[in-house]
Amino acid sequence: MWSVVDAKQRSSRRRRETSAAKQKLADAVFAQAPPVSPQTISAVVRDLRRTSEALRGVMFVRRDVLAPLRQFLESHCEGCARVHLIALGIGPFSRQESRSGFLQMALFLALKKECEGALRRRSTPPGPAAAVRARVDASPGTKATGFSCEGSSALCTSFFDPAAGEFHACCCEKLGVRVETENRCGAYAPADPHALLIAYLPHSPWALLRNLLASNLLPCRDSAAVGQVGQLRSTLVIGNDLRGRAPPTDDFMEKLVPYLRFGRLRAELERGKLRCVDEAEELDGATPGGPRGLSRNDVGCAFSDTAVMQLNTELEAELLEALPRLRIPPLVCGGPEVVS
Repeated sequence: MWSVVDAKQRSSRRRRETSAAKQKLADAVFAQAPPVSPQTISAVVRDLRRTSEALRGVMFVRRDVLAPLRQFLESHCEGCARVHLIALGIGPFSRQESRSGFLQMALFLALKKECEGALRRRSTPPGPAAAVRARVDASPGTKATGFSCEGSSALCTSFFDPAAGEFHACCCEKLGVRVETENRCGAYAPADPHALLIAYLPHSPWALLRNLLASNLLPCRDSAAVGQVGQLRSTLVIGNDLRGRAPPTDDFMEKLVPYLRFGRLRAELERGKLRCVDEAEELDGATPGGPRGLSRNDVGCAFSDTAVMQLNTELEAELLEALPRLRIPPLVCGGPEVVS
């Protein structure tokens, strides 16, 4: 009897082999990580900043990413207390480790600069600092784990990836990005009705995106807002395009699609190169000519199947009415779903 129970508690051979293969892959990624030296860190930071400025001059980035972000910030600037910008799932981001991760981190820095510019331009001063909390359990009566930004800055920029190490943390520190120490599996939601959340999840596991959307559909205990669907109105997501790409078994995200507005990233070529903004146009400090040392295939891989998603406010009342039928799923906080 005991031997039978013991055998059932062991993982299967296939699962053990899969786990060992993933561990080897993770070890290989860490083996490629640059050494943690001030010179290497400074070089990677300079490279990321240059590429970020170059991306801001690329036509599809300005049209499909920065313009919707600017419009979102301007439409919510009245009474906005704080903007929280977070990146999940980028992975190791030096050019040596991953060109996709490098480009995605460069775009994240472009998002950061756009947020900084929008906050500088707004006419009203920021209100009291608002926290952003992470929900770790969707069960009623469970207290959410606190997640707040230190200081009084109107913009809080955070990064988390389980594959990131000390080298990436040092780079983030120089870039003005805070590295999260706790894996919250995508369960982030504004804790204040006047706080905005901009989540960048490029090619992340579907479970993280589902957790993020579910967290922002749950009622906010700190706000008595009537007629609003959780904090989804205050959330902008840049990540996997839900339309036709979500797992067929994920009924929740499929039902949520009609209530969202989508803007797909569409990289355009001009004479075999990425189409960039004309130098005569206002570039806001962006570098003309596009990112150097990277092919159009690198750009295509980094930003494929990605869309800017937000609540369609015209359908918010309908979503509020349909919410009981959506059956918000429990948050997934572990297992292969959140790492694959």
